[in-house]
Amino acid sequence: MNHRASCKQDLSFPFHKRETPSTRLSAIQAFMEERNFEAEYLCSGEATVLLERTIADIFGKEAGLWCPTGTMAQSIAARIYARKTGSDKLLLHPTSHLILHENDGYRHAHHLNAIQIGNWSSAVTADLLDEEAACAFLELPQRHNGGLLPSWQQLSMLKESARERGLPLHLDGARIWSCRPYYDNRSYADIAGGFSSIYVSLYKDIGAIGGAVLLGDEEFISEAEIWRSRLGGLMIEPWPMVCDALRLLDHRLDQMPAFVSHARDLATRLNQLKHVTLEPEIPHVNMFHLRLPCNSQKAEAARDAAAQQTGIWLASRFWDYEGPDQCSMEVTVGENAVSVPVDELVAAVEILVSGCIAV
Repeated sequence: MNHRASCKQDLSFPFHKRETPSTRLSAIQAFMEERNFEAEYLCSGEATVLLERTIADIFGKEAGLWCPTGTMAQSIAARIYARKTGSDKLLLHPTSHLILHENDGYRHAHHLNAIQIGNWSSAVTADLLDEEAACAFLELPQRHNGGLLPSWQQLSMLKESARERGLPLHLDGARIWSCRPYYDNRSYADIAGGFSSIYVSLYKDIGAIGGAVLLGDEEFISEAEIWRSRLGGLMIEPWPMVCDALRLLDHRLDQMPAFVSHARDLATRLNQLKHVTLEPEIPHVNMFHLRLPCNSQKAEAARDAAAQQTGIWLASRFWDYEGPDQCSMEVTVGENAVSVPVDELVAAVEILVSGCIAV
């Protein structure tokens, strides 16, 4: 039985209200007609340039480059720093996307080596930086420990330490859009200050079809453009993804503070349940992880039971990177989670937890 399809509410990805393919394409068409955008070729049209310029301005960087995927964008950054420094070492946190989700592409495709710094449940600190590396990748927020962020003081010390060492810092900003409330609503440019380059995702919290933007100074982006072509990212007609991101960007950024606030309210309720812990206990962003005392297979069975009883699909997968008999359920608050009454969601989680601890 397809339990997910039978549910009235789905909290897994995508996190915002579903658009059918025809509805989404119609919305993109209407947006393009309103702005007088035409079909564009080879990543060089008016809409693409506008998206790159808009996001570069948001983060206070000189230039931006649209890429079809974040994996490509970040591998480009790594290659550029390796060439500039003559080092093949990348400093990566154990939860880094490059380590967990890219089949060691940094090594097999780019002949680079990962040096893991820090531990799973903590943010990177300034004392862990090594000036002999090509660069350090910092993910803000760190997905696999529940969206953890360093404090503003810790982040400032990291930036200063990297500057003193002459070590380039690259910001993995896949979920950067939700960070401002934690940093007292400082601007994205303030948060990104001190980073040599940044990657931002356009499909996760923003909800576009896909795509990413890589940011840096003019010299960096000029070299990145060459690497995009070398890696097969010079798409013939990227305009559906580009225009989808443009039509959604401002709206999602307006929604983000409410998503973060709702995540914190929901966490307050879930922290009262037995047999689970939240990481972090008070969410830093619009996501957190719910730690469960069982393996992922048992959690999936418990999720199915909760779905049958409540009509709420809590998650499509459970992360079990940290060892046997424990796993994490990722909770990301977007339009879908906000639309579910908190009492109903908590009741579904209670059923999940009961299944996880059953003998």
